[in-house]
Amino acid sequence: MAVAARPTILEMTARVELAPGVPTDWYRRIAEAEESHYWYRGMEAITVALLGDRMYANLRVLDAGCGAGGFIRFLLDKGRFARAAGVDLATAAIDFASQRVPEADLRAARLTDLPFQSGSFDLAVSNDVLQHIDESEIDASLTEIRRVLTPGGSLLVRTNGSRRLRVERTDWRAYDRKTLGGQIAAAGFDIERLTYANLVQSLVASALGRAPHAPTDKRHGVPSVEQGALRRTIGLRLLQAEASWLVRPGRSLPFGHTLVVLAKS
Repeated sequence: MAVAARPTILEMTARVELAPGVPTDWYRRIAEAEESHYWYRGMEAITVALLGDRMYANLRVLDAGCGAGGFIRFLLDKGRFARAAGVDLATAAIDFASQRVPEADLRAARLTDLPFQSGSFDLAVSNDVLQHIDESEIDASLTEIRRVLTPGGSLLVRTNGSRRLRVERTDWRAYDRKTLGGQIAAAGFDIERLTYANLVQSLVASALGRAPHAPTDKRHGVPSVEQGALRRTIGLRLLQAEASWLVRPGRSLPFGHTLVVLAKS
């Protein structure tokens, strides 16, 4: 019996649902950037620094808002986990992720209604998702993530950072430390670490009047995969230097266009 050909990325993008407020090529661009852009490599190094032994403790991990699946792939390739699962609102994202991480339990679901029993995971991660959740669903989403964690389980959230809270739409914002920490604490988590990241490049961008903005049909906001060798090398080394600084407990960075919080349920 002939085996049906797997649909191409373009075919999948055309036939499945996208998250609201993002351009149609959003997940394709993210998948490409996750494979090659230094920013993602640097953020992975910072993740390892903050998670420490959790990376190798055979934990059950949930990626809440897994997108194209690149971060789950990184966790399974670089760490040691007993189980990996991911959810995303968009079926397009789940289709991408299913090709890249076929061994993970991937489901299309809202963060306000996770399809898992209470206490199913020891660690939850959520990267570049919180800034896209509608204001009316933030508390419910974080509370639901806490429900599926074991008591004492860990949550790692990476999101947009700014000196002051910037809200461009009800489903897009750049957080300051106080606002992000307040939302995490209000959901019942105890904050272990809260730090900015991407310090030097964010300072340069701010001096030039540049800052992250909400994606539109014409502006996707995903880093370009076309990078000069020098920029790639310098950018990665700067982020790796931040990871080396943050590996020590209690340390943080004072500014950056990224915020990362590590908390316990």
